[in-house]
Amino acid sequence: MVKQLAKLLLLFGLLIDFELASGQQEHCQKADVLMKKQDYTGAIGLYEKCLGSDSTRHETLNSLAFCYLNAGDYALAKEKYHILERVDSFGTEAAIRLASIYEVQQNLPKAIRYNLLLSKRFPGNPVYLRKLGSLYLQGRESTQSRQMYREALMINPRDLLAVQGLSEILVTADSLETADSLLSVGLKTDSLHIGLSLLRSRVLYRTRHYRETADILHRMTYRTELNNYYNKLLGYSFMQIDSLEKAIFHLQKSLLEESDPEYALFYLALAYEKKKEYERSDWYYSEAIKAGISENVAQYYRGKARIAMQTDKNKEAIDLYRQSLEYQKDPTVYFFMANAADLYYKDKTRAAEYYRKYLASGHDNAEFISISKERLAAIKENRFMKGGK
Repeated sequence: MVKQLAKLLLLFGLLIDFELASGQQEHCQKADVLMKKQDYTGAIGLYEKCLGSDSTRHETLNSLAFCYLNAGDYALAKEKYHILERVDSFGTEAAIRLASIYEVQQNLPKAIRYNLLLSKRFPGNPVYLRKLGSLYLQGRESTQSRQMYREALMINPRDLLAVQGLSEILVTADSLETADSLLSVGLKTDSLHIGLSLLRSRVLYRTRHYRETADILHRMTYRTELNNYYNKLLGYSFMQIDSLEKAIFHLQKSLLEESDPEYALFYLALAYEKKKEYERSDWYYSEAIKAGISENVAQYYRGKARIAMQTDKNKEAIDLYRQSLEYQKDPTVYFFMANAADLYYKDKTRAAEYYRKYLASGHDNAEFISISKERLAAIKENRFMKGGK
């Protein structure tokens, strides 16, 4: 009787295990279907039931981790992948996923660690070297970053993301000639690459190749919407080659929702000054002064002073030049103040004072020195003729 009861209990236990196994298998199959449909949150619950407390079912655990990852639950995805990275058949995939997760989370040490692991495991794949270049750069380790990008390019010279990354480092380090050579090679691979084109425009702008800068950025306007920075570059480049209408158009575009409009306002003032539209120029110089937070505010006052002289407001020009000296002691300002005083005052005492200050400054402009000496001699002679000293 006891033996028969034991057999019945065993049979009952087997039936329960079978039903549980069947239920788990059904959950797994339904979860697989939902995962294929990219219903990751729906699949997660079923995979959890399918897995139960058995973490040795690595295929199911991997699917569960993948669903957590795609559902944006990086904490649980990491937890599962850290289990799987110790399993030979899933270790590589887990390392790839963990590298990606830590990169997104900006955990630079761990992202670097896993990408280094993968670069050693797959030495022929430049992707991990390129990612290391980016990660080291984010960590302000430019030497390691440059090395990683170069190693990536040795494997695949057509890796344009590596070209762009290395070029950005070179531009920051003022290695403009090397950057330009690298970008030229990259653009031969893909002449329509927007990122490389924009980066090359920065190099050309900084080396004062304004026509080439304008050509590149103008072409880009047909393929992308330039941001404020590049509209400013394009506007200033157009101004340097005397395309003033185009310069004004792009400089004004650069002001849209611009939090730091100082330089765009200054360039607009210069453009209108070149066009001899003095009223508009003066307004933009005034706006540049209001927005000014840089050491260049002196230039804005000098711009307003030039406009004042062009419109026969020489007394106002003297005051504006004096204000510019509060921001920058530029000796040429004394020369221009002398010019304005010479034109405004019948008594040339003040003009002579400014000419002497200019000559005492030691400034080496031969033309200004000659004019100053000539005017001082003329003022002295005029006084003598009138019976003065």
